Amino acid sequence: MKPGDIAKGKNCGECGLCCKLIGVESIGKPQFTWCRHFKRSVGCGIYEDRPHDCRAFICYWLHVPNLGDEWRPDRSGVLPYVETEGISEDFDLSTGIGLMLVGNPLKIVRQKSFQDFVTTGVMSSVPLFLSLPGPRGHQAATVSLNTEQMVEAVSRGAVKDALEVAVKLLRGWDFQPAAITFSGNDVSSPEQF
Repeated sequence: MKPGDIAKGKNCGECGLCCKLIGVESIGKPQFTWCRHFKRSVGCGIYEDRPHDCRAFICYWLHVPNLGDEWRPDRSGVLPYVETEGISEDFDLSTGIGLMLVGNPLKIVRQKSFQDFVTTGVMSSVPLFLSLPGPRGHQAATVSLNTEQMVEAVSRGAVKDALEVAVKLLRGWDFQPAAITFSGNDVSSPEQF
């Protein structure tokens, strides 16, 4: 995935969930609050001059052609994003996929399409992370889905049950205060890849 490689036929439309979920230190925008520059009918009002933190965020849905319109974050309740932190050295990949549940978590993990996505990722050794946004001013709760328990659940056909356990764990998380920055790779210049 290269910077600016948006999948053919895709655009953000009225989604803008990234404008709510990521923190942007340079403009004083905390995580999990709507950015003052986002307007539903227009999108980002400062897109051409958007800060580094915004440029660093990669919406996985926007860049991957095989995720249909039903996966657009505002429709699915899932913000899939490219994750660059917390990847174990056991993986051949240095990036993974974060799945932030911004809709009804149990409803989302009970959908067959979501379970199939997790199954494919886990069985293909793609680093996958499931997360819930924290309260305002707090970090998200995140767990790895690449566990022995998840692999076992896949083999038993019990992915839904394992995902429900993960959601229960996330809901009971001790949310920690957050800095307002999103860390990631700066995708504004191709020299970084």
